Amino acid sequence: MTRSRPFAAVSRLVVAAMLAATFVTAVGPIANPAPVAASTSDTMESMVVSLVNAERTKLGLVPLRLHSGLISLAGDRAAYMASIGAMQHISCLSCTLNARGIQWYSAGEVIASNNYPWGSQAAQQIFNGWMSSSTHRAILMSSTYNYIGVGVAYRSANGWTYASSVLTESRDRTRPWARMSTAWHSGTTVYWSWTGADTRLQTHTAGLKNFDVQYRVGTGTWVTIRSGTTARSLYLYGRAHGRWYGLRVRARDNLGYVSSYSAELRVWVP
Repeated sequence: MTRSRPFAAVSRLVVAAMLAATFVTAVGPIANPAPVAASTSDTMESMVVSLVNAERTKLGLVPLRLHSGLISLAGDRAAYMASIGAMQHISCLSCTLNARGIQWYSAGEVIASNNYPWGSQAAQQIFNGWMSSSTHRAILMSSTYNYIGVGVAYRSANGWTYASSVLTESRDRTRPWARMSTAWHSGTTVYWSWTGADTRLQTHTAGLKNFDVQYRVGTGTWVTIRSGTTARSLYLYGRAHGRWYGLRVRARDNLGYVSSYSAELRVWVP
């Protein structure tokens, strides 16, 4: 006797801004199913994303990046399906994305349900089911989509898990990164170098524009000494002896997104 019915999942791929899905479902406030440990659902969602991205990496594709709006939507989608005890697609995915203010060029959703034990087994089965379907696999392994949100929810009445994964091709909304590389001194001259890049997406990576550079003496106040520079190194001359000198940088991409400042790299001038 098997412990789960055959895996069931359906998908809808929106390939143009004006193309609307035709599945019937509710749109608007979504009821939540009986509560289960939020930490478990978060872990399961992370596991599914990791499995999807590991498979994409094997194929030479760029990992899908998380999108807060898609995470919220997918979570609501999973909760709604758990509340009604059935899989059901959004009647108009494009309408829902627009209503939530989510920018997109193309979008798709895959859904799933199973009654494997709540936790890693159910999450693994969600991924396995999607990968065993050529339609679902094509969406998740798309060379067009760059963002994803995954939601899972539990229906305590019958022990079933429901899942939604919503993907979009969207403008770059991911911050770049920057870090300090090397530092040294010669006499009273100090030198630093740094590196950084825009976080790579499958599509629409904005690209790195420039860096902001901040400097301080000892544990003093940070002062911006280079703003919007494309340089990746800096010499400062005539530093006083017996002090620490620190530098940190942040990166900016071509859409204006900035990274956090890097960890400080300090140089002692004896």
